Amino acid sequence: MFDKLIVPNDQHEIINKWKYKEEIYISCVCTVFNQKDYIRDTIDGFLAQETEYRFEIIIHDDASTDGTRDILLEYEKKYSLIIKLVLQEENQYSQGRRIFPLAVENATGEYIALCEGDDFWVDKHKLQKQVVELEKNKNINLVISKAISLYPDDITSYFCDLGNERKVIPFEECILGPKKDFFPTASFFLRKKIFDELPDWFYTDAPVGDYYIQLFAAKYNGVIYLPEVTTVYRRDTVGSWSVSNKNNYMKDLKKRISLINAILLDVNDKYRQVILIKRMLYYINLFDLYKKEKMFLCFMNVTFKLLLNLKYIFIYIKKYKKRA
Repeated sequence: MFDKLIVPNDQHEIINKWKYKEEIYISCVCTVFNQKDYIRDTIDGFLAQETEYRFEIIIHDDASTDGTRDILLEYEKKYSLIIKLVLQEENQYSQGRRIFPLAVENATGEYIALCEGDDFWVDKHKLQKQVVELEKNKNINLVISKAISLYPDDITSYFCDLGNERKVIPFEECILGPKKDFFPTASFFLRKKIFDELPDWFYTDAPVGDYYIQLFAAKYNGVIYLPEVTTVYRRDTVGSWSVSNKNNYMKDLKKRISLINAILLDVNDKYRQVILIKRMLYYINLFDLYKKEKMFLCFMNVTFKLLLNLKYIFIYIKKYKKRA
């Protein structure tokens, strides 16, 4: 379903492909913590990129203890003109810091390509395709693509398969998200200025930052979707958010609901309806969870809230159900 990319043995092979070398245009930003079994695939995907635009690779290691750092230092030594490491001595995530914005602070490119240390790219022209899109479309801030989900048993499936044609996804669809909340983070290619425009609550209250980066990058002109598979998203890996936070899913949903009012303050009133529909979908998730866990009082409370939001359920079924 995909082939891993082959890395040039010499960094000058990469540099010689750059047509625009006078400045760094793209910063590939990678966040890493205890991912020694996966990080080589991630870095190889960066280094294999063939693009006309000069790029750098920023890798933020959040105080790994499993040997990941040794691998990073090995790559930095060999590709010193391209790779820049940010090595933390204390874990920042455990102190409540948002890691992607922290890593982006060290980036100098106008454009940011995101990837976590257990995901990887499988299209050597990913950066070139995406930078061309944003160069041509000055009113768009984010380009995403179709991806592949890779499970520990090597089973694969498409992730964010939104069709086989390039298109612009409207902002309201970005709010609802493609089946799940988020587009594949490893496919994100966005303007760096978006990180300067994130609201204060993003840094203090947002449970998982990817969705909210997506949201603010998409307002109000949507995002560009490319139908080619450019990335692989590893599911349920050791150290991944999905594994470490399964038991916190309930808390996460409550936090997302509480942030709806904050989002309403940050977007135009014309999107109020779809944002309230999003809140209703969160309530439905809580409804299912409380029912499964036999939490009767909580179940009754969320049932009452769903009844108060009946009109949004009907609007969702009529306008948006098919896209889900």
